[in-house]
Amino acid sequence: MHTSALPAVLPALLIGSLSLLTPVLTPPSVQFGVRVPAERAGDPVVTAARRTYRIGVGAVTVVAVLAGWFAASSQAAIPTALLVEFGGSLAAYLVARSHVADAKRDGRWFQGRTQVTVTDTALRTRPEPFPWLWALPAAVITVGTAIVGAVRYPRMPNRLVSHYDGGGHPTSYTDKNFGSAFALVLAQIGITALIVAVSWATARGKAQLDAQDPHATRRHRRFVTAMARCLLVLAAAVDLSMLFGALAMWKLTGSTGVFVVLLLAPIVLATAGLIVVSVRFGQGGSRLRFAEDTPGDGGSGDGGSGSTASQAGGTVNRDDDRFWKLGIFYANREDPSVFVQKRFGVGWTINFARPAAAGVFVGILAIGLLFGTLLGSH
Repeated sequence: MHTSALPAVLPALLIGSLSLLTPVLTPPSVQFGVRVPAERAGDPVVTAARRTYRIGVGAVTVVAVLAGWFAASSQAAIPTALLVEFGGSLAAYLVARSHVADAKRDGRWFQGRTQVTVTDTALRTRPEPFPWLWALPAAVITVGTAIVGAVRYPRMPNRLVSHYDGGGHPTSYTDKNFGSAFALVLAQIGITALIVAVSWATARGKAQLDAQDPHATRRHRRFVTAMARCLLVLAAAVDLSMLFGALAMWKLTGSTGVFVVLLLAPIVLATAGLIVVSVRFGQGGSRLRFAEDTPGDGGSGDGGSGSTASQAGGTVNRDDDRFWKLGIFYANREDPSVFVQKRFGVGWTINFARPAAAGVFVGILAIGLLFGTLLGSH
C-alpha cells in the first residue's frame, strides 16, 4: 500500500463520479450515444441500461481506487488507476449503448415517424454576442508575465531551473537565453490563442437543435454563452499557473511545497467551475428549465415521457446514428462543421471527416502535452 497513491485515487473518484452523472446530462433524444424518440427516454430498456451502467461504473471505480492504492509502486499508481477507470467506464458505456441500440432496432422506434432536422436561421443572422471581455484576464496575465520577464531578464541567473521535483525543489538547470527564459510566456500566448479560437468557433458553430424540444434555441444560446465563458476562465487559470511557474524559474519566489499548490490551484478551481456549469446546464442546455415548461417538455434530463406532440407517429429528430461511431466519434463528409456537440458528455467533439479537424485535434492535444510537460518540469 502506498499513501503516495492518493493523487491517483482522487482522479479516479472524480472521473467515476462524472461518469455516473453523464447519462442525465444528455438530452432525452440521445441515450448512450443512440438517437431515440424523446419519449423513449423513459422506456424500460433505457431505464435498465442506465441502471446497468451505474452499477458497472460504480464497480469499476472501486476497482480503480484499489488498483491505485495497492499498485506495485507509487509511480505505477496513477497510470494503473486511470487505465482501469477509463477502460472500465468505456466498457460499461458500450454495454449500455448496445442494449439501447438493440431495443431501438428490434422495436423499430423510428418506423412511421417523420424525421426532420431543425435549423434556426436567427442563430446565424443574430447570434449571441461572444463574451470577449471574459478573455481579458487571460490577456492581462500573459502580458503581465511578459513584462515581468523583460524587466527581470538582465538580473536572471545565468542558469535557470528547468525541472522541479514534487516538493517544488530544483533538480536540473539550463542556460539562460531568450527561448529558455520566455518559454512559459510563449506557451501562455499559444494556449490563450488556441482556447479563445476554439471558444469562438464552438460558440459560432453548428447548432444541434432538438426537433422535439420547443425551447431548443433558447437552451442552445444560453449553453454556448456559458461554456464560452468557462473556457475563457480556464485559459486565464492556465496562464496564471504558468505565471507562477515563470516566477519560480526567474527566482522571484521560493521553491517550496507551496509551489505545487500554486501551480495546480488555478486549474483545479477553473475545472471545478466548468464541471458545476456543465451539470447545471446539461449538454446543449438540456437541463435548463423555463417557466413555460410542462412536465413533458424536453430539458428535464430525467428520462421523462415526452410531450403529447412527440408521441408515436409525430415528428422526431433525424436518425443520424450512422455518422457516430460507437456514439462517440463523429464523421460526416457532407457536414461542413468542424465542431459538433458530443452525444455522450458535455461539450464538443470534432468532425473527423473534415480535413481541418486534424489541425484542431493536434492543437488541443498540444495543450494537454504542454501543460503535462509544465507539471513534469516545474
